[in-house]
Amino acid sequence: MSTMQSVVLRDGKVQLESQEIPKPGLGQVLVKSLACGICGSDLHLAHHTDEIFELYQQLGMLPAELEVKPDIMLGHEFAAEVVEYGPETQAEVPVGTRVTSVPILMSQNGAGIGVTPGIHGAYSEYFLLDEALMLPLPEGVTPQAAAITEPLAVGLHAVNRSDIGKNDVALVAGCGPIGLAVISALCLRGIKHIVASDPQPNAQALAKEFGASVAVNPMETDEVARAAELAGEGRVVIYECAGIRQLLDSFIRRAPQHASLIVTGVHTEPTAVNFAFAMVKEMDIKFTYYYTPEEFSECLQTIARGEVNWKALWTGTVGIDGVPAAFETLTQPNDHIKVIVEPWRSGGLEKAE
Repeated sequence: MSTMQSVVLRDGKVQLESQEIPKPGLGQVLVKSLACGICGSDLHLAHHTDEIFELYQQLGMLPAELEVKPDIMLGHEFAAEVVEYGPETQAEVPVGTRVTSVPILMSQNGAGIGVTPGIHGAYSEYFLLDEALMLPLPEGVTPQAAAITEPLAVGLHAVNRSDIGKNDVALVAGCGPIGLAVISALCLRGIKHIVASDPQPNAQALAKEFGASVAVNPMETDEVARAAELAGEGRVVIYECAGIRQLLDSFIRRAPQHASLIVTGVHTEPTAVNFAFAMVKEMDIKFTYYYTPEEFSECLQTIARGEVNWKALWTGTVGIDGVPAAFETLTQPNDHIKVIVEPWRSGGLEKAE
């Protein structure tokens, strides 16, 4: 067999195509995709393709003169099975072993798996990993559980970037997968007061399940004032996980003195912010992007030890041919948190078992 099925994003449209199975190069491993989460950034990429490609060009990640938008083969939250080793590899992990990895190919100048044009992602039946970054799944960790590692690492990295102390009060705005991952990391760090903010009642309930001490509807309650009330003379650390650009200026205006704002949501549009409010308050504002390999490995071990309820995040599964329709569903109001693609099979979107 030389061809496979692959989910491709072309001109903002998600579609299924037959493609050549990639051959592993120096230091690379061919793997079979077993499970891959649909990330909010994938949905954002599909619906803001031109905007994001323009940003890529401005960052120098794509040629400035490029007119035809290249294809992206999505999928970066994954578990897979080792199939074949390329040249100059150690092959210490047996073929057939289930693995996961930071979704980066250092062997291809740091290309992002499932993000960089021309690099196969884990919505494909097969894709490539770097042997040096590959992690075997711990005993008892299923492919679906391992696919949750990546969003947990995003949350852990945000918490690590914030330098939050045990006496600080955390405000987590947006209780989707990343917000819940932040809450989980905060709980493991021993943060006592965690205010979760989300307009959806089911998201508020899940935030409490993950360890939030308070859950509010920001349409009814000033979430910043609630966090400031709990903090007293202490510091408020705001984690923006909603990806709503208007929140940035709103948080800066409403934040108490010496608060911190950690921006984890994806923002690709220009945003009007009056930094004078931040200056007078001496706020710290940080942005987060990905995570370290050590943070990724730590989250995999957290799952293995049963310290996070990863199953609460997993709300649906879909076969490879059902991905385009699943994208349409997920861009409309829905109750899903994390839908996992199983590229080895066919089938439409259904509830997780």
